[in-house]
Amino acid sequence: MEKIILTADSTFDLTPAQAAALSIEVLPSYVRMGGDNLPDYPDIQMQTLFDYYEKSGSLPQTAAASPWDYTEFFRKCAGEGVQIIHLAKSAGASACCANAVMAGSELPGVHVFDTMFLAGGSALLAYEAARLRDEGRTCDELLEQLARCRDHIAGAFIVDQLEYLYKGGRCSALSAMGANLLRLRPEIVFKDGKMTVGKKYRGGYEKCMRELIDDQLRDAASIDGRCLIVSHTVTDAALLERTLEYIRQKGMFDRIVALPAGAAVSCHCGPNTFGMFCIKK
Repeated sequence: MEKIILTADSTFDLTPAQAAALSIEVLPSYVRMGGDNLPDYPDIQMQTLFDYYEKSGSLPQTAAASPWDYTEFFRKCAGEGVQIIHLAKSAGASACCANAVMAGSELPGVHVFDTMFLAGGSALLAYEAARLRDEGRTCDELLEQLARCRDHIAGAFIVDQLEYLYKGGRCSALSAMGANLLRLRPEIVFKDGKMTVGKKYRGGYEKCMRELIDDQLRDAASIDGRCLIVSHTVTDAALLERTLEYIRQKGMFDRIVALPAGAAVSCHCGPNTFGMFCIKK
């Protein structure tokens, strides 16, 4: 009987305790601050990244794990009769997936699954993969079911301000200035594994967060209520709790998991980014 080991890129943002509870091995990517090139998981927290930017005026830079990193990681997990299923950060957003595929092609029993998401979307797939493994599914069955699940994940982020996106070269100075003047809060959605701008919300941040929630959860009958993942860089704990309570009051989910975002979201979108991910039926 084959043994399945689940592994994942750090950008699924589950805590070490959560990953351990699911028996998922995690490979860090990197974050560069000044002359230091540091693993982004598990010790780098979002506030560390924000503090570095405030003090230096330079954005921390993220970098994918190298093919060599993946090769060494997979070798540590490998064994006779072992099938490794690796949940990779979206190939449309990073070199992580391509590097994992390169390393896996040289080793037996390695299957790289492009989640086509990061953060909460990848976290949902991690929970689903662990459930299927624990049910005793074969490797082929698990990969097939994961692909079906991936096609039914819906989610989006709302960004409070565009400074980090502008400094990272992801929007123009004119767009950033116009959005700030008009108090626009752009929605970031995933399409074909890439992040793109969706709706533009207008007004106070908390009001816009609730409008995003209402839009995402409008068609309640179409949503699988087992789990909602909230991925965020909200720095005001009271604001985060009010927002989570707003979701709870809808009574749609058995479980709501709030995950502080890792380096990928924190460095690119900045403080007070709020995202939510669920599975459509």
